[in-house]
Amino acid sequence: MIASAKKLTVSKTLFLSHLLLALVIIGGMSVARYESEWYRQVNFSATLAKQSLQSQIHPFSAAVGGINYAAMTLPSTIDTLSAIENMLFVEISGVSDFSRKSVVVRYVPNQSKVWRADLASDEVKQSADRVNKLTGMLKLVESYNTLQVRKLNYLLERAKAEQRLLANSVRKEETFELKWEKPTTFTPYYSLDESTYTLHVLLPLRNQNGGSIWAVFDAQELRDFKQSLTYSIVLEALIALSLASLVVYWVAYWIVRPLKRLADSMSKTVNYRSLDGFPELERSDEIGQLAQAYRGLLLKIDQQLDSLRAKSDADSLTGLGSRYKYSHAASTYIERNLRAGKAVGLLICDIDNFKAYNDIYGHMQGDKALVTVAAQLQSKLTNVDLAFRYGGEEFVILCCRRDKAELERVGEQMRRAVEEVNLSHSGNAGYGRITISIGGSLAQLSQAQNEVADFDAMVESLFSTADKALYECKKAGRNRTAWASVFYPVQSGSYPLLGCKK
Repeated sequence: MIASAKKLTVSKTLFLSHLLLALVIIGGMSVARYESEWYRQVNFSATLAKQSLQSQIHPFSAAVGGINYAAMTLPSTIDTLSAIENMLFVEISGVSDFSRKSVVVRYVPNQSKVWRADLASDEVKQSADRVNKLTGMLKLVESYNTLQVRKLNYLLERAKAEQRLLANSVRKEETFELKWEKPTTFTPYYSLDESTYTLHVLLPLRNQNGGSIWAVFDAQELRDFKQSLTYSIVLEALIALSLASLVVYWVAYWIVRPLKRLADSMSKTVNYRSLDGFPELERSDEIGQLAQAYRGLLLKIDQQLDSLRAKSDADSLTGLGSRYKYSHAASTYIERNLRAGKAVGLLICDIDNFKAYNDIYGHMQGDKALVTVAAQLQSKLTNVDLAFRYGGEEFVILCCRRDKAELERVGEQMRRAVEEVNLSHSGNAGYGRITISIGGSLAQLSQAQNEVADFDAMVESLFSTADKALYECKKAGRNRTAWASVFYPVQSGSYPLLGCKK
């Protein structure tokens, strides 16, 4: 082998050595990019699945803790789960807080099926006996005793409904074939089964004795993404390798150093901006092409990263900032504006009786209402204000003005803007249209206070105080604003309420 190497010319030696170097670098970058993008996409899909289930954790926890099968089998619960994209199966399991009874309820959302999977052997017989007993009691009651008749009829209908549920559960449990095996490990709350491309999500319940939500999602999109990603990376690697082969083939000794400089840059953590001013970018030969291709690859990676960041920072429905963005932006925003001597306000805006709106008009109309309200709130803000969808029908606004009066005016303008849309809401008693209640807290610090301020604690104080003010609005009749002041450092645990305004 050494003898063969001695027979190689300098150009062949340079060609083979640099070709091997290019192969190693491009392969390493391709593997690293594949692993990074694949993990990021899986994690993103799991995060979306988790977020779609977050709103169900509290009601399911309460239902499991109180053994409330009626709540877990409501049509609205099935409709909510059916509305979650790509969900194939859900199992709610746990232990009740009072009798320590095991509770297991299963759903197949795309077929609108729900049944109990925790039936004891004698429950069906006990239910049938209860129906027969009530039927017999009803026959013995005199027809003129209408109150007793109505009472027994009500109890009988409930007992029959329970009997139907039990019979339905027995039938479905016997005929249902569980196609998925629950993973033994979740990292940290999800597991991807690549043999079937199903995404398993496991979230804990919050009742005293614990429980979990196990959901199975169709992850065929991840399979398509993986195929596309593999094809893209292989193609780009082949193109890069071909370019490297062409460049190295025509090299001479005078371009060895530029190639080495490119190889050194590839082994470091860089982005496309760090290549600005790179002399090889100005060349019109093959070395310049290789440098441009490398910079383009980095640009594409940065663009994809920016796209993923934007998706996590923005609420997908309203376009406002997400709760994740609020948690990262609030402290910086408040610190910057308080140090500039401005009055900073944190407003919590909550749509009045929104659950009733969803129940009456449906969740699709509810989503449209959320978009409309978000647009009205945004229309009354400036380009230095920040608006976030905090969760459900709750929005958080961060704004700064010269004084308290201007902040209060912003809150009132937003409240009126939503009311004047005149979006019908028969479930909002007293108003008949969609309205919002706003709880606001404001802070303005002196120079001395700014020097010792704990702005992370200030964020928590502002939010807590605004939440209390929102509660006062709800208690006072809704469709109004209330403000409270927070000055740092706080001297007591309570904050003065400045008043509710309608």
